[in-house]
Amino acid sequence: MNDKSTDVLIVGAGPIGLILTVMFEKLGIKSMVVERREGLHKAPQAHVISSRTMEICRAFGISHELVLARATNPMQTGMVRWVDNLLGRDLGALSIVKSPEQLAVMFSRSPTPVLNLSQDQFEEVLYDHIEDPSQILFNHKWVSLEESDGGYVSQVEDSDGAAVQIRSRYIIGADGAGSRVRAAIGANMEGPQYVQSYMNVHFKADLSEQLKGREGLLYWVMDPEAMGCFIAHDIAGNWIYMKTLNTEDPPKVPDQQQFADLLQKAIGVDDIEPNIQSISSWVMTAQVADRYQRGRVFLAGDAAHRFPPTGGIGMNTGFQDAHNLAWKIASVERGFDASLLDTYESERRAPALANCKQSLHNFRNMSIVDEALDVDNDGVASVDDFERVRADSTLQGAVDAAIEKQAPHFNMVGLDLGVVYESAAVIPDGSKAIEEDPGTQYTPNVRAGGRLPHCWLQRGGEQLSTLDLVEYDHFTVMVFQKPTAGLQNAIAALKDEDYSLSIVDLSADSDIKPTEDRFAGLFPADETLLLRPDGHIAARFKGMPETKELSEAMQRVLGAIAA
Repeated sequence: MNDKSTDVLIVGAGPIGLILTVMFEKLGIKSMVVERREGLHKAPQAHVISSRTMEICRAFGISHELVLARATNPMQTGMVRWVDNLLGRDLGALSIVKSPEQLAVMFSRSPTPVLNLSQDQFEEVLYDHIEDPSQILFNHKWVSLEESDGGYVSQVEDSDGAAVQIRSRYIIGADGAGSRVRAAIGANMEGPQYVQSYMNVHFKADLSEQLKGREGLLYWVMDPEAMGCFIAHDIAGNWIYMKTLNTEDPPKVPDQQQFADLLQKAIGVDDIEPNIQSISSWVMTAQVADRYQRGRVFLAGDAAHRFPPTGGIGMNTGFQDAHNLAWKIASVERGFDASLLDTYESERRAPALANCKQSLHNFRNMSIVDEALDVDNDGVASVDDFERVRADSTLQGAVDAAIEKQAPHFNMVGLDLGVVYESAAVIPDGSKAIEEDPGTQYTPNVRAGGRLPHCWLQRGGEQLSTLDLVEYDHFTVMVFQKPTAGLQNAIAALKDEDYSLSIVDLSADSDIKPTEDRFAGLFPADETLLLRPDGHIAARFKGMPETKELSEAMQRVLGAIAA
């Protein structure tokens, strides 16, 4: 039997498993990944990469510019269209970005705006940032675990069916919707197990000329015979046709000719010969695991939560799972209290529930477009109905109004950037949540538990974000007035006690200068912020804390003393 050992065993080499591997390498934690597939994904899956996901990548050395260079041209992804068929007529359209002013607001929230890039290509970027790719064992199936000597022994099978044992102190199940790790720790999924089923047809076709002037990110096909959605991963070559099915048990072996014919009908012309790459079925669910951990076995990504894709926040929620968990494991490995690990579930499950609820709402809300197009109210929006809509401005106005109500589906900034943690790893400041739509609105603020707001700064000739001043491997003390001797002594004393923290001086005397007028209103000059390695605010202090106050705050956040 081939025995191996590591600190952290990651099950699954999808985007969450890959970013965890990058993180643990940077944090000096030995990890290993087992993946039953023979390599990275080859077909597009998720495609929306949120601002927060890119901020996390940026923190670990994966530049926004690098990913942007591979992403879809933003000029081709600004519209979502409802059509009778792909190359036919628009029945209505929604502009994701309404105005230059809205675009400017989007850029002010984060140094890394939302991108559209196929998951398979994004995985290649992540994989290329792993210094030692030999730690990823493809063609290895994780089978089970046993507790042993304060850790775990995982039973794994290689491609020949030979048994491999892997010893680890931690296991992270990033093994997707059908997670074996989730089953092994007795976690159950809560929420609707069936929402809708689909057949995904991945095909290659250059439709840039045919769609010139009608570019878009999504094309919702309303013809009842070919109803579904085209996802333009690349208009000039890479497409998914997501055909709606009306069964809870879609065929595992699809009729290739049937779906090739349906694809042709959905495209709408006979002279296009799409090159079909694959056809596969999937079932949409809206579920969150009732537990995220047992001991030192954790769930992340789709193993912990499965959302409808309406909103594009499934993979992005998983990135925040990884970001939250990695620094906590690293802190415990450096000797801090293991109770810190218990805050993973309490911090990450609540956002998953909110994201799941919103994604399901987005999906169900789309039915009002179908209803508006169903002019004769017979339960099916037909081609005859489409003709009547296009000929009647009143009917068209009702369709346009229904489509406009889908706008929240494409703006999830509050759920992405506005996450506020409440746990033992945050010292509450008594402030109340801002009254706003938690999905579509985000007002930058310094509430304890929230992400540090982004604001542009200048250091010499270098532009940087406030987020760039937070290091992934230690705590940061951020001040807006000249640091006192008491604060400097406190930091020095804590370093002597093996606490990893640094000070960032953003006072008027600093060589780092804000370049935005909003800086002064965003960061109170008379406060000090204690920032966790994941960029969330652990505590706020009036004035500057001295040794006892800062020491107690660090101990409380890291679990050494009770709240």
